[in-house]
Amino acid sequence: MRRTLLLAACALALSACGLQGRLERPPPLWGDPPNEGPNDPRTLKAERDKAAAEKAKKRADEEAERARRAASAETPDPSTSTTTPP
Repeated sequence: MRRTLLLAACALALSACGLQGRLERPPPLWGDPPNEGPNDPRTLKAERDKAAAEKAKKRADEEAERARRAASAETPDPSTSTTTPP
C-alpha cells in the first residue's frame, strides 16, 4: 500500500512539471520547414536582402543620372550654341 501511495504521489508531482499552455509542433528535422510568420529568421533575412537590393538599385540609378548629367554638361548642345554665324 505504501508503494502505491508513493507512486501515485510521484505521478501527480511529475505531471505538474513541464511546459504549460498550448504545445506547438516543432519544425521538421530535414526538408524545407514552413515559414513561421513575420518573426521567422528567413522572412527577416529576405526583407533585409530586398531592402539592400532596392537601396543598391537606387544608388546605381543616381550614379547613372549623375554620369549622364556630367556627360551632357561636357558636350554643348548644338541647338543652344552661343557662337555667331560668320
